Amino acid sequence: MTQRNNRRGFTLVELMVVIVILGIIGTMAFVFVLDKPDKAKWTKAQTEMGEIQKALNTYALEHDNEYPDSLEVLTENAFKGGLPKDPFTKDDYQYEKGDGGFTLTCLGKDGAEGGAEVPDKDIIFTESGIVNDEGS
Repeated sequence: MTQRNNRRGFTLVELMVVIVILGIIGTMAFVFVLDKPDKAKWTKAQTEMGEIQKALNTYALEHDNEYPDSLEVLTENAFKGGLPKDPFTKDDYQYEKGDGGFTLTCLGKDGAEGGAEVPDKDIIFTESGIVNDEGS
């Protein structure tokens, strides 16, 4: 009676198939989470701009419905630690005082006007609130 060697283990082909499958899954996961940091920055910008809008409206209530000429005035009361910066450019948000109101803008990741999808979509606040909130 001859005894056969019963070897246990994986063949090279089986190992290659598993490695390929893991590679495909890893690639899909990487692509799925790749744009999450930019979407988080966009949401951060929207939240910070909402806080700036509230501070500007408070300032106007305390100054005969006049908005400041620049955002720097807000560092005296509302933002003592410093004014929030645009997370994409690290610069101040774009602020423009108008007749009886203001416009506060973040151009998103692409830094250009327009953009249909987050994170390239512009964020615009006025004294009344966010202007372009549909589908954010």
